Amino acid sequence: MAMQLSKGERFNISKEAPDLKKMAIALGWQVTEAGQSYDIDVSAFMLGADGKVPNDKYFIFYNNLQSCDGSVLQSIPEKNNRGQENKTIYGVILEKINPQIDEITFAVTIHEAEKINANFSNIKSAFIKICNLDTGIEIVRYELKENFLRETAVEFGRLYRKNGEWKFQAVGQGYQARLQSFVDKYRSGNSNNLAPITNELAAGTAADDLQLPAWELEVESEPEPEPSGETGNPLRSQINTQVNARSRKIPLALAATLGVLVLATGAVGFAFMRSGNETLQQAKILAVDTQNAAQATDVNLLRSFDKRLKETIANLEKIPNFPGFGYQQARADLLKLSPILVPVARNLQGAENLEKAQKLAMEAAVLVQKPPHPMEVWHQCQSKWQQAIGLLEAIESGTPVYNLAQNKLSSYRANSAIIGQRVAIAQKATNFSNQGSLKIQKGDVPGAIANFNQALGLNPNIPQAYLGLGIASSKQGNKQQAISHYDRALQLNPNLAEAYFGRGQAYYELGNKQKAIGNYEQAIRVNPNYGLAYLERGAIRCMLGTKSQAVADFNQAGELFSKQGDGNNYQLAKNFINECQEPTAQAVICDYQRNIDSLGRACGSSLNVPIIIRRKSAIAGSNSDSTDVKSNSSEQKISPASSDSSSTRTRSRRRSKR
Repeated sequence: MAMQLSKGERFNISKEAPDLKKMAIALGWQVTEAGQSYDIDVSAFMLGADGKVPNDKYFIFYNNLQSCDGSVLQSIPEKNNRGQENKTIYGVILEKINPQIDEITFAVTIHEAEKINANFSNIKSAFIKICNLDTGIEIVRYELKENFLRETAVEFGRLYRKNGEWKFQAVGQGYQARLQSFVDKYRSGNSNNLAPITNELAAGTAADDLQLPAWELEVESEPEPEPSGETGNPLRSQINTQVNARSRKIPLALAATLGVLVLATGAVGFAFMRSGNETLQQAKILAVDTQNAAQATDVNLLRSFDKRLKETIANLEKIPNFPGFGYQQARADLLKLSPILVPVARNLQGAENLEKAQKLAMEAAVLVQKPPHPMEVWHQCQSKWQQAIGLLEAIESGTPVYNLAQNKLSSYRANSAIIGQRVAIAQKATNFSNQGSLKIQKGDVPGAIANFNQALGLNPNIPQAYLGLGIASSKQGNKQQAISHYDRALQLNPNLAEAYFGRGQAYYELGNKQKAIGNYEQAIRVNPNYGLAYLERGAIRCMLGTKSQAVADFNQAGELFSKQGDGNNYQLAKNFINECQEPTAQAVICDYQRNIDSLGRACGSSLNVPIIIRRKSAIAGSNSDSTDVKSNSSEQKISPASSDSSSTRTRSRRRSKR
């Protein structure tokens, strides 16, 4: 994810993105309806150690779209579109920047702002961002959130070099100034341009290896003639002429060659011819790079070459059969480049398959570190190995990565076989756990315990097996041991609602009503449709005298049972509401083993008040304790329905009568 900067913050490119060689620096904004007529200029000033531009070729703007050292290229300025994002892109090759250049400052100005009474209050959502030029991945972004009410120029940010490291600073400084003000600020005061330029390239080749990103917009690059030997201050006079002219200059030699064609085609013809010449130049570069691409194994290099190749072929096909457009050369280049498409695509597919397979293999290895693991984890690991093997098997022979893929294929198959054995063991453990669940339902508690222990002996990380042991221990009357098993199940799966429910019943049986309520609440949190949990919590709340909360729980339980088609439990919930709302209701606990309630009377002989009874479940298949609510007119119970250790098995309906 891209780093977001605030005003004044800095970002160390060399440290955070050490492999970044080519970058796209985009400056963008939106204009309001009032600002739609603004003529907005974006400029870059390449400064030396003295904070000045060494010469006019290091001032990049609408009349000079590239630096003479070939390191910076600007896109063609766009016309403002109201409500849409407007953008100017700079392509930058760090290693080609003249060693004497220490900083590149990016500024945005409004042309003739004083005459049209314009300012940046009508320019919104401004930003500057840096992306990888080849991939388009955004690295760092600064969004200008300041309100520029009077400013006519803003310095967005600066790229600078310090102690051998490239850094970026979010500036966001506004001025009441114009473009000429920046020119005056950064121009060299030495009329002879004494700062030597040791890294200049020939004008015609300055930007040969710098292509602005196709994922952003179309661009136009244009070499400028070398500075003439003018007297006075060549820098100042030449820059002033360029700023005021506001026209894209066309080399004189090109205009002379076109002759009459200029009159016929006009500006559109020039742009089209320029595009054709650039395409022919790109075709020459691709022809040279073909051999390297044929043996390349790097995915990013192959993707870049494949993209450039397809774009160049498409552009070559558009060159018309007119004099001066290079049609014959375009046809010849097409014959050379078109056959390359298939092998390049095959090499790219092989490299991408290898990359994906290696990623899957790493994920599979990390997934099963520190075993044992639940069955699902082993299945996920096995699936990743199988996917990786399939990708490697699909790589065609003859591709540069084929031999490497075959070597990895052997080890991947061996790893997949090992994981297959682990899956078989995990499946066997799951089978034992399922057998234990079935025995719990049939009332074979010792047999169930034996099966659960067998399952955990093979794979100690099966939460359903611990859930089953908790149910079995509760049935045998060992509530503390049951709680320990429920605890372990919840450690392995914190979203196992049945374990919270069973633990709540065990805590109630031990006399800890608050912990019981807490566990029922956890069960409801995990499964909001758990009607039995509402019913159990309501029973305890009725005992504690919080009748309004108890009635709310019974109502919720009844609503859930109604939606689930559980008529018996629905009627049970309704009966509890009526009984808990009796004005003289008291919470009476009855010990059925001695047939004496907490008031010293025989169980069931009280007045018509609800009696909430806790006892060991006598219902075959129940997984833990029961809660009974009785009155002198009817005898009904709240008890958990049958369950095995699987969280997906549906609980059976409870009986309304004991």
